[in-house]
Amino acid sequence: MQVNETTEREIIDRAEKMSDFLKMEYLETCLKKNIDISAEKYCYKKLSELYEKKIMYSEAIKNISRLAELSTSAKDKSQVFMKEAELLIMGEFYDRVDYAFKKAIEFSAKEEFFEKKRQLVMLYKTKIKMLEDKNKVAGLLTIYEHLVHLLTDAEKIEAKKKMLVLYNRLGKVREFILLKKEIESMHGMV
Repeated sequence: MQVNETTEREIIDRAEKMSDFLKMEYLETCLKKNIDISAEKYCYKKLSELYEKKIMYSEAIKNISRLAELSTSAKDKSQVFMKEAELLIMGEFYDRVDYAFKKAIEFSAKEEFFEKKRQLVMLYKTKIKMLEDKNKVAGLLTIYEHLVHLLTDAEKIEAKKKMLVLYNRLGKVREFILLKKEIESMHGMV
């Protein structure tokens, strides 16, 4: 594909006339050319959005990570890292979420910590709803294991009760017994 555009405006104008897959190819090609920094940022952001829309989370994550590298303000970096955390959750790359979240916190104001933490919890809960709708028991258990450390004490008890049911459904007897004892000691019931 021939690319002569070098500015963000030129790239946007040409890309708007394309289908999603053609736009993805075009933007990838633009990134191989000598384009200005704002155009480069646009390409990475738009590619991430397009890949997310097509449920191609690995590619979306790669592009949002590159956008984070190019972002200069702390606010932009924080927003981009939170978006990366969202994509990691949607793509079920839970082991990498904490790192992206820590980076988002690193670039945000101290008073935003609890807001960002709540935002992350809500992202996990959105994914939980999706997995519940599909009855993905093992996936639910995995996400609860990653989510539980972010919750308040009351929320932890509820999450652990849900984990108890999931352990039982999956036949994980040892984990079930250990968690049941832990919940009983925390709450005095179950």
